[in-house]
Amino acid sequence: MNVSRSTSSTPTSRHDRRKLELERRRVQRRAAREKPVASPLRSPMAMFTGAALLVGALVVGFMMFSRPAAPTVNDLEPPVDEIPAGVLVDGRTMGSPDAKVTIEIWSDFQCPACRAFAVNIEPQTITDYVVTGKVRLVYRDAAFQGQRSSSTYDESVEPAAAARCAADQGLFWQMHNWLFANWNGENKGAFAAPRLTALATAAGLDLTEYDACMATGDQQAAAIDETNQGVAAGINQTPTLIINGQALVGAPRAYADFAAILDQAYAAAP
Repeated sequence: MNVSRSTSSTPTSRHDRRKLELERRRVQRRAAREKPVASPLRSPMAMFTGAALLVGALVVGFMMFSRPAAPTVNDLEPPVDEIPAGVLVDGRTMGSPDAKVTIEIWSDFQCPACRAFAVNIEPQTITDYVVTGKVRLVYRDAAFQGQRSSSTYDESVEPAAAARCAADQGLFWQMHNWLFANWNGENKGAFAAPRLTALATAAGLDLTEYDACMATGDQQAAAIDETNQGVAAGINQTPTLIINGQALVGAPRAYADFAAILDQAYAAAP
């Protein structure tokens, strides 16, 4: 019987099979070496993490550069007039207790007409009438304007409290002058807490005592209580000046007019 020899290329000997296996493994190793290694930075997780870090850095940077810096004394306008040396001051009063004329000044540190009186009329009144012993000034809180704001921070009550804290240090009138010198509108941030701190610094207050005083809330409550007392007594506009019991509503237009009123009150006083 004739049997033909196979012409297939399949290796028939163990040697040939071994040789073919080694060649296959060399090809696999060469391919593995030549295949580009995927960068970990290009993985989805790495790219997501990097993007998140970049966004976070941009947000932090924006907040740092867009947030207004806390005001300093250099950002403030100093008062034109200073408290005369030697004038008698007791808390929120100024002048001799024996003065024949007493002026109760019902005022709000946010009130533009109150500022007009404090800046344009009051300094000369102090020079001509308080220093000479004829008139005594008594400041009263009528903190109305802050009630018009939707904010829980009351820009009438807070400066009133700050001035009361200054009074505890014997510096009420200095703080009073700095507050009015730096008024710039109602409920617009002129008397935000950081700015009040800068004003307290400018007025010469001990900030440790000032901060402790403001933190209790007692002076805020006192300002509100006095405001309510004024309303109950008929004070509904600022400034209202009670001169020996007689009410003058609104700021005088000229100092000469006010001086004439004071002269009349002085002459009529017992």
